[in-house]
Amino acid sequence: MAVTPTQIVLVLTILAALGFVWQYGERDRWRSLVGDRFLYGVPWGTLVTVGIVVAFYLLAQGGLRHWGEPLTYPFITWSYFYPTGWLTAGIAHGSPEHLVANMVGTLAFAPIAEYAWSHYPRSSRSTGHARGRSKSGGWLTRPWIRAVVVFPAALLAAAYLTAFFSLGPGLGFSGAVFAIAGFALVTHPLATVVALVASSALQLLYEALTQPVVREAVQTGPPTPPEWAAIGFQAHLLGFLVGALVGIALLRRRRRRPTGERVFFAALLLGFAQALWLLVWPAGDDVFVLYRGAGAVLVVLLAMVVTVAVAGSDRPLPRPLSRLPRAPTRRQLAVAWLLVVSIGFLAGTAGVLLEDQPLFLSLGTLLLFSLLLALPALPPIVPDRWLSSPVSRRQTAIVCLAVLAVLVAVPSVPFGLTVVDDDTVPGSGEVDVEEYAVTYERNATLDQRSVVDVGDENETLDIPQDGVIVVNDDRELATVAVRTDLLEYEGEETVHVGGFGWRETVHVERTGWEVTGNETAYAVDLEVDDETTRSYTSEPVRAHAAVDGQAVHVVPADDAFLLRVTEDGDEVGEVAIPEPNETASIGDLEFSTADADGLERVVAEADDAEVQIAERESYERGVDEPELYEREEE
Repeated sequence: MAVTPTQIVLVLTILAALGFVWQYGERDRWRSLVGDRFLYGVPWGTLVTVGIVVAFYLLAQGGLRHWGEPLTYPFITWSYFYPTGWLTAGIAHGSPEHLVANMVGTLAFAPIAEYAWSHYPRSSRSTGHARGRSKSGGWLTRPWIRAVVVFPAALLAAAYLTAFFSLGPGLGFSGAVFAIAGFALVTHPLATVVALVASSALQLLYEALTQPVVREAVQTGPPTPPEWAAIGFQAHLLGFLVGALVGIALLRRRRRRPTGERVFFAALLLGFAQALWLLVWPAGDDVFVLYRGAGAVLVVLLAMVVTVAVAGSDRPLPRPLSRLPRAPTRRQLAVAWLLVVSIGFLAGTAGVLLEDQPLFLSLGTLLLFSLLLALPALPPIVPDRWLSSPVSRRQTAIVCLAVLAVLVAVPSVPFGLTVVDDDTVPGSGEVDVEEYAVTYERNATLDQRSVVDVGDENETLDIPQDGVIVVNDDRELATVAVRTDLLEYEGEETVHVGGFGWRETVHVERTGWEVTGNETAYAVDLEVDDETTRSYTSEPVRAHAAVDGQAVHVVPADDAFLLRVTEDGDEVGEVAIPEPNETASIGDLEFSTADADGLERVVAEADDAEVQIAERESYERGVDEPELYEREEE
């Protein structure tokens, strides 16, 4: 790609701005601040983590040779029985934009978290720290170990955790980014707000460098779900909660407590700006519901609980109903609450048995929620010697955050306990690429089943699927790679399959004829290594108008499209649709194909009467679209 004048000017401007800050900024103060926490003043752990994630994209996913089309299917959390998926999903990405967005967030928030963690243990900072090794001994006190091993390992662990508890198939480092942001928020709230603004600035600079001039045309786009429907909001919320809890633990260990006002407003701004309010649920038939109002309420309440957990009082909780003449004790209230929870659990169990619901899954869910509801009642009823002090407001808020984290994580477990049977591939037009099978099918049921009791022992997840389907039972993978409506719009797509060290591309092409007064007759071809397989043909489609009392059907065949003529239900004959400017006959009907301005039409003639039968289906292929991103040239 040629470098444009705008890009050169932008780079020079950024360098000039950095020089300006270096000249007029408080260099000594900043050098002292970063030098006190970072080896040689550099956040090595952040850079190592970014390097690992980017290297995985470039090498394992093939981004080095296919920057815009990385390999993704081997690295998604399809099932708990496919460990490669959940071990790699947290660091794999689906596109350059996906990678850049997460790395920008990492570069913005991770240095703050690393600063809070520090390359030097507290004892060495108070007595003067040695380069490379702390005098106090122990591998965890060695600055280089803390910088390039412990901190990156913690970030990668957050990525693995949020990938493991992803609500369905997941991909990306964003769960870890939210964990980093949650940790940074509770330890340095004001710096986190600055980093929030800085991340937007970094994203803008990247886009300005890669696309200095953008020219967009007014046009309709392909049929796709809304952008917010594809965001892993559950992994984001889980990551934030985990990061905040770890940050609170660090603060308690180091006896630090940021001011409540800073924590509250920082949490509020972060939650709103980073879309923690995103609550989405599919309503069926390609309809998605965004609960924006409920999400905003969630962010406000979450900010309040985080504030109390970080900066709340250590005074004991007030006695419930203390103003009543004969107020019950906490122990009495706890026993009453446990009784209510127990009755609810027994009633729910009876309902499961009477309604013949899945026993294992339903009882497990009931038991989990009952235990979580019972948690607030446990401190008052346990012996006093088990607790060092009465339960405080701050401890209660921390428990609430922990319970919420469990509630966010647990619903993902049933989605991970699914397997794919050997005979999952629907239809008979698949192509095999190593252990993958790729096919096109309509209203197909993928033979996915849960290993837990979800009703009948062999009950599958009976959700009809349309489109290009990719199946790999070794990876517990069965998914729609290209939706039917998207292929109908684009006309062609590519599906990339593979694994560590290999990659193969399946080209998908749809061709069809829009039959006059009726639906489209079409076929879908799959091409691998210059070998084409007709994967799917639709049912014959009849033209609305009859010609000389005879019906004409467009019939997709294995290697062509045919015209079939019937009279009173009996077949008269059939012939391949003629090439443009050629003719073909069936009985007394003559068919011709005219090509006008690239648009092909099939016409039937009989007794000087002419009837249009079909028109070649047209697509909004990428080569025919106006250029959306036009970079300026020298």
